[in-house]
Amino acid sequence: MTNCNTYTVQEGDTLSEIGEWFHVPWKELQRINNIENPNLIFPGQALRLSKNANVCKTYTVRDGDTLSEIGERNHVKWQRLGYYNHIANPDVIHIGQTICIPLPRGASTAEAE
Repeated sequence: MTNCNTYTVQEGDTLSEIGEWFHVPWKELQRINNIENPNLIFPGQALRLSKNANVCKTYTVRDGDTLSEIGERNHVKWQRLGYYNHIANPDVIHIGQTICIPLPRGASTAEAE
């Protein structure tokens, strides 16, 4: 099971870009992760996205799914969906794979779907 309330930093990420994707203010990410300098995050670092609510929902890939169709159904760009889910080749997703999809701005929930 994928934990959609954490995000693993990739090379080139910034708190503000991560916050924008997940609809969490970067200052909130800084606070809940006890980051002294918001300009210093590192590849491989695990960030909590929220203290008490889900900021994403999960989707389990089914036969015939494509990343572009999943993105379209959820109103997100497939390129960013692939990036933030660490999918190296967007043409290759697997049945049963869990993908985290950010909830619309302001729509955090107490439970993931």
